Amino acid sequence: NLMHADLHPGNILLDAAGPRLVLLDVGMVARLTPAESGAFIGLLHAFGAGDGRRAARVVLRFAEEQTCETTEARRAFEDDMHALFLERCRGFGTAVEFGPVLRGVLSLCRTHRVALDANYMTLVMNVLCLEGMARALMPEYNVLDAAQPLLAAHRRLPGVLFRLGMPVVRTLKALRDEVWLLTTRNAGHDATGAA
Repeated sequence: NLMHADLHPGNILLDAAGPRLVLLDVGMVARLTPAESGAFIGLLHAFGAGDGRRAARVVLRFAEEQTCETTEARRAFEDDMHALFLERCRGFGTAVEFGPVLRGVLSLCRTHRVALDANYMTLVMNVLCLEGMARALMPEYNVLDAAQPLLAAHRRLPGVLFRLGMPVVRTLKALRDEVWLLTTRNAGHDATGAA
């Protein structure tokens, strides 16, 4: 559960021989606790379900000492998150623009004075960086939809089985991504050839 604490495009190398990403300058790292990891995965599940209220409740756990304390303040945050999700995050398979929605969540956190601990902010910034790069490299690739098989496995398998089965899950996801990539390329080639 280590994460790069200074992730930006200059610290990421795309190895075409892999293809894989190589992280550079890993002198600054942060470690997610199991609780932090679980909470962030809970947020991803809420994104996948298009559930803004659940996402709000998860985000409110992103700080040990929450500054958005009153019932009214929390309800207002939850209502605004619900509205954001109704407008921009309907869940898996709905072309969710993950980065813009996550930036909307951060904006609502600022508006409602929701505290976020440093590890969560580091993780959010990393996700925004990677999502932005993915969109720049392949605009039709949807990060949230790509995460669906991993999130489904995480939800269905107990912790130990998930960790033990992760190599198989990654392999299956890589195969799914490869099929998606080939299909996308062929569709683009067919459209170009037809013109």
